[in-house]
Parts: sequence; structure tokens; C-alpha cells
Amino acid sequence: MTRVWDRGLLSERRGPVGYYPIFLEVGDKPVLLVGGGHVALEKIGRLVDSGAAVTVVAPDLLPPVRAFVDAGRARWLSRPFEAGDTAGYDLVMVATDDGEVNRTVADEARSRGILVNAADDVANCDFILGSLARKGDLQITASTGGGSPAMARWLRERLEEFLSDDVQALGDLLAEVRRDVRVMDRECAASCTRTKTPPPLLCEECPNRIPADRWQEAINGGVYELVRAGRRDEARAMLIAGLGRTALTPAPWWDTSRTEASR
Repeated sequence: MTRVWDRGLLSERRGPVGYYPIFLEVGDKPVLLVGGGHVALEKIGRLVDSGAAVTVVAPDLLPPVRAFVDAGRARWLSRPFEAGDTAGYDLVMVATDDGEVNRTVADEARSRGILVNAADDVANCDFILGSLARKGDLQITASTGGGSPAMARWLRERLEEFLSDDVQALGDLLAEVRRDVRVMDRECAASCTRTKTPPPLLCEECPNRIPADRWQEAINGGVYELVRAGRRDEARAMLIAGLGRTALTPAPWWDTSRTEASR
């Protein structure tokens, strides 16, 4: 049975900020997009790029929206929204300027326990979309809680200026080293006779465990400056040293020197 919350009660429970910031995994998940105009065009690209299985329901599509259908990246139901269309979807997005359509779609989606977003119609939204600045795998969103989209766009433009090629290169380096650390953690946890946590988690006493704040300290230790200078190998070595390592190889569980060094 689907539990449907009383929306008046939810409004009373809502805190001063109102929205919980989140990045949602939509890969291969069915998403319904109602509308085929300019607003739909703003939504569909990011959805299909995120791997969502998008179905568009609209009598007509703008040519750029139709291009996603023609390329096999989205499915199209060539008609207006009908009762029951939200069944089977994990997410519903409404891209129309018709308040009645927005309300009808939102009511049906909510009755099925499906999260819904209606563009520029906060009353018919369970979530809103931040203004996104992106560089490679780095994504930063700005939101004013729906209060001022213009302000959110202004912030996004400033963030896009910050997300330079050098910042992206730093992010790529950190991701690379973290992947290597996770491989090492899995090897250590799998062979350890003391740990009580499943791989790749390490016990508190493990000499291979890297405290979360150690990563931040390592980044602040001059790694970015080396990346900017094009000295990537030196930046990697400095990062690894900043994490308390001489190399990304596991230490035996009885070696406490690393544990002491990380405190």
C-alpha cells in the first residue's frame, strides 16, 4: 500500500530552509516528462545525459526536443496527458505553462507516491532544480528555494568562472587517488582478522585508515598550486604524502606508525 502524507501536515513540519539538497541517481529509471516546448527542452537534455529512461507526453514537440526522440534517447506519446499516465514512473516532471495541467499531473503523481516537479509552479512541486554549474564530473548547484531564479542564475555564472580547467584537473586527481585508496582498503579489510566492518570500511584502529579531515588538509597543502603549474606527478606525490602515506600500499595491521601519524 502506498502511503500518502497529508500535505498540510508536511507544510507544518517543514523547516526554515524548506528543501533538502540532493543529487539523485536516475540512471535507467523511468521518468515522465509532460510537455514538449521550451521548458521541456530545458529539462530533457540533463535527464537523458543522466541516463534516465525518459518518456515525453505532448501533442507536439519542438524540433530540438524531437531530436532526442529521433536519436532514440527518449520515447514520445503524441497526445495530451491522460489520467493514469503517471503509473509506473519513478519521477514526474511537468513542463507546461498551464496551471490546471500542472495541478492534474501533480495530484495524480502524488496519489501514487511519485515525486513531481512542475516548472515555475512551487505549489505543484515536491522538489525544485538548482541552477547547475558543471565542469567534467564536478557539479555545483545554486538555489534560492524558488525565491529568485535570477539570483540562482547569477550565482551559477560566478561558479562557472570558478570551475576552471585547473579545478577540474584537481578533481580528477583526487578521484584517481581515492579510487586507488578504496582498492587498497578493500584488500586490507578482506584480509584483516580484526575488522568487524564489511569491505571497504576499515576499523578505527587500522593503520591504513585515513581520517576524513586528512583529505582536506592534504588538498590545502599546496596540491592545487602544483596542479596549476602542470606538475601533476608532484601533486599526486604530495597528496599521497599528505594522507600520511609514502605509497598507496597497505601496511600490516600491527604497524601502528601510520595510525599514530594520522592522529
